[in-house]
Amino acid sequence: KISDSSLGETKVGDTCQISSSKIKTGDIKDSVIAGVVSLDVQAEGAIIVNCTAKKIVAGKNSILYNLIDDSEEGIVAAEGDVIVAVTEESGEMMELRSKHSICGGKAWKEKVEGNKHTFEEIMIKNFNSNVTAIEKKRSELFKTTSSSFGEF
Repeated sequence: KISDSSLGETKVGDTCQISSSKIKTGDIKDSVIAGVVSLDVQAEGAIIVNCTAKKIVAGKNSILYNLIDDSEEGIVAAEGDVIVAVTEESGEMMELRSKHSICGGKAWKEKVEGNKHTFEEIMIKNFNSNVTAIEKKRSELFKTTSSSFGEF
């Protein structure tokens, strides 16, 4: 099912759910996508929410959330990768990585997948954050980055 989206020349499989997204080209199979703006998305069995990049490659069982990327290579997630961005009130973004094979509860106090902080440290650091201000800043960053890709 596709709703409120512009998908250009993107090939979309029958089992996909895509909403509020703008994608120029790509090949999307067995995936759920919402709030994505990208020139090209290659995804199979992935969940991608609130992400923008020139290119997004999402392997099976990967989850991408709140990522903003303006590089040429874009966002690349291998099979089972979980990649999210945490935005601070200053607008600074921190990327956190995990895997489907990692239990977040058991690894709560561990630095996993090359992260600079544990999940617990991130939670404590952001516990009293102004989420309204953060979402406003994240939204501005998203719009600035996605508009730099040009019209499509």
